[in-house]
Amino acid sequence: MNYRHYTATDFATDPFFRSWILEQDSSAAAFWENWMKENPDRREELDEARALLYVLAEKELYVGVEELDGRVTDLLARIDGHPQRTEAPVRPAFYRYWSIAASVCLLVGFGWLAYRFMETKPDGPRRTAIVHENGEGHIVRFNHTAKPVTILLEDSSVVTLEPQSELTFPKQFAPERREVHLKGEAFFQISHNPERPFLVKTKELVTRVLGTSFTVRSFDKDRNASVSVKTGRVSVYSKKDEPVAGTPEKVMGVVLKPNQRVLFDKQESRLVKVIVDVPVRVSEIPAASLVFDEAPVRNVFKTLEKEYGIELFFNEEQLSDCQLTANLSGLPMYEQLDLICRIIHAKYEVVDGQVIIHGEGCKAD
Repeated sequence: MNYRHYTATDFATDPFFRSWILEQDSSAAAFWENWMKENPDRREELDEARALLYVLAEKELYVGVEELDGRVTDLLARIDGHPQRTEAPVRPAFYRYWSIAASVCLLVGFGWLAYRFMETKPDGPRRTAIVHENGEGHIVRFNHTAKPVTILLEDSSVVTLEPQSELTFPKQFAPERREVHLKGEAFFQISHNPERPFLVKTKELVTRVLGTSFTVRSFDKDRNASVSVKTGRVSVYSKKDEPVAGTPEKVMGVVLKPNQRVLFDKQESRLVKVIVDVPVRVSEIPAASLVFDEAPVRNVFKTLEKEYGIELFFNEEQLSDCQLTANLSGLPMYEQLDLICRIIHAKYEVVDGQVIIHGEGCKAD
C-alpha cells in the first residue's frame, strides 16, 4: 500500500491505521512508527487523523465500524471542504486538531452530551472523569470511570489512563523536556523527540524516554510499583536518586527493552528487572517459521529472540548437537520454552530480564 499521498481522511478511514491507533496492534504499530520515521513530512496528516480517531473512540458508546467510516469521511469533508482565505492567519497544528475535536462534539450532539454528563442511576449520578487545574497551572485529570480514558497531550503523545488513576501535565511542555506526574496506572505512547526527553514521575519512580510505548503502575495500595515496556527502550530509576536541579543528570537506573519489566519494592527500596507475565511478539514471525524439523537448537533460540526481543543465553558449544523437531506456532513464549527444554533435556530460568538455558547437551551415549 502506497501511503505517501494519503490525506488525513484516507489515514483515518484506513483499517490498518485504525488498528494501530484504536486497537494498539503490535504489527501495525511497528509498521506505522517506521513509516513515520521514513516520511517525516507526512506527520501532520497522521496527527490529524490520530486526533480525530481518539476523539471518536472516546465517544465509542454507540459507534460501529461502518458508522465510524461514514462519520470520519463526512466530518473531514466538512472541515477540509471549505476553501481557506489566503489572508487568514496561520494556525498552529494543534489548533486544527482541537477544531476537529470540537466538530466531532457538534456532530455527536447536545443530546449525547446530556446523556454523558447528566444521566442518573438509582444509586446516584453517573461518575465521570474529572478535569481541573492545580495551583501551578497544570491540568489534572482523574479517571473516575470504570473504563480507560484517552488523553492527547500537546506534543501528540497519547496516554491511556486507567480507572482510579490521576495524570498531571502542563498545557504546553517546556522547551528542554516533557514531564508528567502519575498516580495509579497508565499506558503511554510517546511522540519521538530526541531533543526533548519525556519523563513520567510517580511517588517512587522516574521513567525517562525519548519516544516509545510503555505502562507505568504505582498505586499506594500496592507493595510494588512497576514499569513495563511494549516498544522501544526506557530508563527507570528511583525517585530518591533523581538529580538535583543544576547537577549532571547521570543516575544509576535500569534500562528496559520490549517485554521487560522493572519492579520497585517499596519496603526494600530496590529495583528488580524481570520479564512481563505474558510476553507479546515484537516481530511477526510466519507460523511456518515456527515449525522445526531436526533444526539446530541454536537456530530455534535465535528465532525466539527475534520474535519477542528477549535475549536467550545458552552454551552454544554444549548444545551444538541438540536438534529440535516441534511445532511452536500458536504457543505463548513460556510454553515454547517448556516444550523445547523437555525435548533437549534442559532447564531455563529468568534472570535480570533475560532467559538463561542450562543443559548438558544431546550427545548419544
